[in-house]
Amino acid sequence: MPPVPPPGEPPSGGGDAGSSAAGGRPHKAWWRRPGALVALGAAVAAAVVLPIVLTGSGTSQAVALQTADSTGPYPFTPDTQSKPTTGASATASAGQAATQAAGTPTRTVPGSAVGLYGGTESLSSCDVARLSAYLTTHQDKGRAWASVEGIAQDRIAAYLRTLTPVVLRADTRVTNHGFQNGQATAFQSVLQSGTAVLIDSSGLPRARCACGNPLLAPDRSGSQETFTGTAWPTFQVNNIVIIESTVIQQTTIILFDQQHDRWFSRPVGGDGQGDRRVPAPPLPSTSASGSGSSSTTSGSPSASPSASPSSAGPSPSTQSPSSSGSPSGSGSASVSGSGSASGSASSGSPSGSEPGPANVPSDSGFGSLSSSP
Repeated sequence: MPPVPPPGEPPSGGGDAGSSAAGGRPHKAWWRRPGALVALGAAVAAAVVLPIVLTGSGTSQAVALQTADSTGPYPFTPDTQSKPTTGASATASAGQAATQAAGTPTRTVPGSAVGLYGGTESLSSCDVARLSAYLTTHQDKGRAWASVEGIAQDRIAAYLRTLTPVVLRADTRVTNHGFQNGQATAFQSVLQSGTAVLIDSSGLPRARCACGNPLLAPDRSGSQETFTGTAWPTFQVNNIVIIESTVIQQTTIILFDQQHDRWFSRPVGGDGQGDRRVPAPPLPSTSASGSGSSSTTSGSPSASPSASPSSAGPSPSTQSPSSSGSPSGSGSASVSGSGSASGSASSGSPSGSEPGPANVPSDSGFGSLSSSP
């Protein structure tokens, strides 16, 4: 009877499977070789780690483009705008999409920047009472809406009375929310200039009047942003702004009335009845060096809507925005499809008839906005 192989060795059969072809000397099985086990462990680790590294790098975030009057996908409420916006054109160029590459500078603007928002004096751009009534009578939507805003559901009406109806004067990045399957669904979007929104006392957009959707600050975790949907003719990637909350809570908001070419103040939470006409605020003067820096002019502005008949407003500031939280690097934006939008920075010279706000970079798009209601 042939000898029984020791434990751990493969059984012999028809020949010595553990011998080399040359000398017939037995060799260790592969699983008993230290080097083979180390290589196997490394291969297993690579198989586990590699997919995580590949999926975790170069992430692209979809950002939906939304024109001023569109309700968008899965709106929370019917349209609660007080009247159709007459601001930037909602006409879109079909088939257009853009990609903002990693490292493209993000332009941040404080919520207190003068001229950041517009409106029509003595007229609210949003029917807050109608929005409040709808969310109160539709319990499921009210519950989801309140959860996004971080308030108790029975505080919706009181909370809405603290918000101020205004109109955006720049294409603005936000985290939007639709209502689907009984809950709020977050998605990233760019709201077109001319969109009616409600802002809080720190200057942050908190609700969109055309659909009632609750709004939050944008998610900026993606290494690049891919814009989906159709773009409006004036859309440029480099003109998108992100609004940041102010440290000091505001009691009044300074707005520009494009329709009547004048400035006015609106109390926080006001519906237009407490609006007051104010002089054109001082705006920073542009540096002559052309380097993108600016010096703030104290006292009277270098130009105002009423001071220069040949030009309806002063040139916007070229002061650089805060760099906190902004991606670094030069980056670039590419555009695919048809249409006139591009990823190149605008010149900063006003092509429209309204003034740019103070403390806002000239290439943020404020200088080329169309009229707002």
